[in-house]
Amino acid sequence: MDRWKQLVIGLVVVLFLGVGYLFYKKEPEQRVVDDFVMETEEIAHPVTPERLELVVYVTGAVESPDVYTVPEGARVGDVLSLAVLTNEADPEQLNLAQLLVDGVKIIVPKKGDPPIAQATPSSEVESNGIHVNSATKEELMSVPGIGPAKAEAILNHLKEHGPFKTYEGLGDVKGFGEKTLESMKPYLLVP
Repeated sequence: MDRWKQLVIGLVVVLFLGVGYLFYKKEPEQRVVDDFVMETEEIAHPVTPERLELVVYVTGAVESPDVYTVPEGARVGDVLSLAVLTNEADPEQLNLAQLLVDGVKIIVPKKGDPPIAQATPSSEVESNGIHVNSATKEELMSVPGIGPAKAEAILNHLKEHGPFKTYEGLGDVKGFGEKTLESMKPYLLVP
């Protein structure tokens, strides 16, 4: 009987050691799998050389007035963080959330200064059209054929998919067919 007891205890110990070894062995493999998943996620969203860069000029109440190169999709607030606002700066006069457009000049006013007419993309091209990627809902609605619903559809598409790269890309917006696009072409600009 003692022999059976020893045999059963021995089997239980071997079983525990075997199970413990399997769990110990499995954890590093799982870590390797997790690292691989993380690496493939990083590869899935690489920074490509095809990504456009924008060049903007920042002047006014900033410590470093200069020409800045920022990635496509950057906003006024992003470039102002590079130029560093002075204590006298009044950023409340600017739309910090506005998408930047290549070649725009940002003038940061001082506190107490009268409002500065910013060279926004839409005012720069008032006679030529409105930049779709940086336009407000009201600016979009000023285009013949764009009402509140279509303006909202454009803005939602920009939020979900980022800036339009070509005018034809507007065709991906719900409610924009070939004829609609053709009629709006003189009024809308896409870089």
